[in-house]
Amino acid sequence: MNGFALKIIALTAMIIDHTGKVLPDIFPFEILVIGRIAFPIYVFLIAEGFYHTKNPVRFLVRLFTFAIISESFFDMALNGAYFSFGADGINFFANTNIFYTLFLGGAAITCYEYVRRKCHFVESDIKITSALAAVTLMLGFAWLVGSAFTSDYGGYGVVFIFCMYLLRKFDLPKGFILTAMAVLSLWQYEWMFVYALTNGLAAVTNAMWLAIAVTLVPVPLAACYNGKRGPGWKWFFYWSYPAHLAVLAVVLVF
Repeated sequence: MNGFALKIIALTAMIIDHTGKVLPDIFPFEILVIGRIAFPIYVFLIAEGFYHTKNPVRFLVRLFTFAIISESFFDMALNGAYFSFGADGINFFANTNIFYTLFLGGAAITCYEYVRRKCHFVESDIKITSALAAVTLMLGFAWLVGSAFTSDYGGYGVVFIFCMYLLRKFDLPKGFILTAMAVLSLWQYEWMFVYALTNGLAAVTNAMWLAIAVTLVPVPLAACYNGKRGPGWKWFFYWSYPAHLAVLAVVLVF
């Protein structure tokens, strides 16, 4: 399975999720759960993208540009904002769209690589302190900035991206990377596990278990990834995000 196929799966799951949120009377929760497939796939692909890119700054600019382009439509479609600015309007700094998360994750990766180069650290070097300092710094940066912008998946999402990149960067066995991907995917349900420990497994609803199961679907999909990009269509995938949100915003208004 190439990158193109993974992007199609993630895009389809995301559109179903967003459509269900805008039209809850039409789409039941079980359909919305399909959307849990999207984010881990995007995390996997963005980490791959930064691993292979020759120009991370250009990559970051592209992600940030689409974060700004998408925010108005995202706020109107999913946050109930009016086409105005203020308390009830569009806000570029709170409850922001997924491109913010991808951008911030990429920024953490880029900053880490800058620190790593400045410390002249390579994977075979003995300067472990330099590596640990860079990783700690970037994880802290990712969590803080991601939470400050309250972007989709927040600091958790940014840390997820950064960790997946590091695992890829250090060329660890694929089985280890996939296991880590599964653990990081489930991390978002920490509250659910705490709830189960506090109230017993019987208190966990079938919908909760379904959400957990679907969230793990991207792991076997990533296992099937063959490392090839597939058909380009780069701009299609970028523009499909603000485009589908714009359609949903219009549907919500009318």
